[in-house]
Order: sequence, then structure tokens, then C-alpha cells
Amino acid sequence: MANIAKMLKDEIARISRKEIKNAVGGLGKTQANLKKILADLKKRVASLESENRRLTKEASKQKAPPVEKLPEQQEKTRFTSKGIHSLRSRLHLTQAEFAKLVGVTTHAVYLWENKEGPLKLRDKTKTALLSIKGLGAREAKEKLGEAGVKPKRGKKAAK
Repeated sequence: MANIAKMLKDEIARISRKEIKNAVGGLGKTQANLKKILADLKKRVASLESENRRLTKEASKQKAPPVEKLPEQQEKTRFTSKGIHSLRSRLHLTQAEFAKLVGVTTHAVYLWENKEGPLKLRDKTKTALLSIKGLGAREAKEKLGEAGVKPKRGKKAAK
């Protein structure tokens, strides 16, 4: 009887090992593939970090371009909402036409005309406004025509 119990135990253990091997067998290949991918990613990160350090060193060695000084007239010029509105009215332009001429959005012109106090404008915008400041209504319409914008006619255009 002891022999049968031992044989039964051995057979159960053998079948259990076989079932476990079948259940876990695919995981070994997957784990090996994941280890390879991880090693590859580590190598790529290391190479990218070294490339980043090299580029950072090169960038720090290069001199920064000198900052361009604004012309004195541009620095001292103050633009206010009243000034923008009067300039636009003098040129007989709509807000949309004025915006195209300056190179900004119509909404920006609206905000400029309704803001209180001095306006804080970018240098590029200040330059564009200064170049328009000396123009007459005809010259402004010609510039708009060159830009491909059809200016409106009549008194309503100034509003």
C-alpha cells in the first residue's frame, strides 16, 4: 500500500510540473524579449544623453548674437489708444484694413483703441506703426492695394 501511495504522489508531482511548465513556458520567451528591448532602450538613452551634453557644450561655447538696439525715435515714441484711433481715422481705414497694414489682427487694433493709458507694443509692431505714421490716406490705400487688400470707399470706412 505504501508503494501505491508513493507512486500516486510521484505521478501527481510529475503532472503538476508538466502543467506548470506549459502555463509558464511562453513567459520565458516574452521575458527574454523584454530584457533585450530594455537593454536597447538603455543604450539609446545613454547615447542621447551624451549627444545632449555635447550639443550643450557647443552651444555654450558659441557667442550669443548681439542684441539690436532700437532706434532712439522708436524707443521714445509712446502709443496710446487715442493716437492709434486718430491715426486710423486720418488714414480713412477700417480696423481690418489698418490691421492688415500693420501686420496684426483686427482684434488687436480693437483692443489698442479701447485700452487706457500707454500701450505696450512689440518692437516689430512699433516699427510698423512708425512707418505708417508718416503716410497719407492715398499712400496707405496704395500699400493696402500692394498687399492684396481692397480698401473700402466712402466715409463709413473711417469708422
